[in-house]
Amino acid sequence: MADEAETVKQAVLEFLKTADMNVTTERTVLNHLATALQLSQDVKAYKAVVSATIDEFLEALDDGEAEEEEAEEEADAGAVKAGRKRTGGAAGGAAAKKSRSSSGAAAAAGDDVLLHVDLSDRRKARVRRYEGRLHVDVREFYKKDGEDAPTQKGLSMDPGQWARLARELPRLVAAQRAGGGGGGGGGEVPPAQLAKTRLATVSEYKGTHYLGLREYYEKDGQLLPGKKGVSLNPAEAEALLAASASITTAAGGTPADLPPLEPSAPLAGSGPGPGPAPAGAANAAANAAGAGSGHSRAVPAAAAAVAAPASGEPTEVVELGSNKRLSISHYGGRTSVDLREYYDKDGQKLPGKKGIALAPADWHTLCGALPAISAALARKDLGYVLQLSGKRRVALSEFKGAVYVGVREFYEKDGQLLPGAKGLSMTAAQWAALVAGAPGFNAALQGQEQ
Repeated sequence: MADEAETVKQAVLEFLKTADMNVTTERTVLNHLATALQLSQDVKAYKAVVSATIDEFLEALDDGEAEEEEAEEEADAGAVKAGRKRTGGAAGGAAAKKSRSSSGAAAAAGDDVLLHVDLSDRRKARVRRYEGRLHVDVREFYKKDGEDAPTQKGLSMDPGQWARLARELPRLVAAQRAGGGGGGGGGEVPPAQLAKTRLATVSEYKGTHYLGLREYYEKDGQLLPGKKGVSLNPAEAEALLAASASITTAAGGTPADLPPLEPSAPLAGSGPGPGPAPAGAANAAANAAGAGSGHSRAVPAAAAAVAAPASGEPTEVVELGSNKRLSISHYGGRTSVDLREYYDKDGQKLPGKKGIALAPADWHTLCGALPAISAALARKDLGYVLQLSGKRRVALSEFKGAVYVGVREFYEKDGQLLPGAKGLSMTAAQWAALVAGAPGFNAALQGQEQ
């Protein structure tokens, strides 16, 4: 066991040396280990080793850095010891002075920037495609060889997380204009929840209110501010708000299609809901970004954490029409993506037999092919097939002149694969509803997978 743990540690360190730390997560590392190593136990058994090794790697980079930071009169100047500069591709700490960015050859190799918006001289918002996935990046840059290069001060969001932020931006920026009160100044501003451990907050530092986009971590049932994030001054936040429609479009959605916040999240601060966020949530975020005291208060768990779903209870429901739904389901400690037809009974919607529960990996495969499936549907290509795991497939079929997208489990008979009972067929309109709801759905799924 000890030898295997050491093998895991060395494999993690080797992986991190060439990883892009802007997008690499602990889950990414675990997935890599699961495919790269033959372990005697499930890779999750080594989660503590992986987490400790990542921290050790980042601390080694921190210790090797000798860069001088400009003094900032902003919220993240004193926040959580601003700017842990991480680099992927540095061997040990020898490349510390290059570690402020993931640009240069690495960026050219993996990044495709679809939209670039200047929020200020140093702060930028970008929509980029990295290894086939879209990211919305709000980040601080610096000049390198006459070009803008990204630092680690920032937050990279998937389209669903950005959609939630774009929905809440008018409220947050209005509160920032009003001096943090949301209307008259002086009061607390309920944070906006972008993912399970990601918040957008308005906080005050040296008389100026900042819009903070930050990732938190859980400890003892509370959310504490992490080092990954950025704080925008009023002018930068206004520029982000002005560009939000363009960013949303570049990220694959439309402003009208922004997904709602999860019903269980009590941080929305607008529209109907369970009421305002408990007192202290905004102050905790302010302390996280405050005056470099070295201390920070936790966001109360009731305010910041999404309640764990009960077994069997669906979450993040996307209505497809005609009682068909896309939802996250939980049973026996496992998370599944459920495509199912429901029926009404005693004023409630209950799951019917028509449907299929997908493993998250199958769902991610399906999501990666959304444009291809939509294109096949548009040209009525009945020969299109997307292979999922086992005998599960996405295929097109025709009935009474209408073409359907089917996600179904097949069975073998006489050397042929025939469609089985497990599955769901969707009309073009229902498929369009699934595509439109996918970004917000994926954000919720990612939060529950972590």
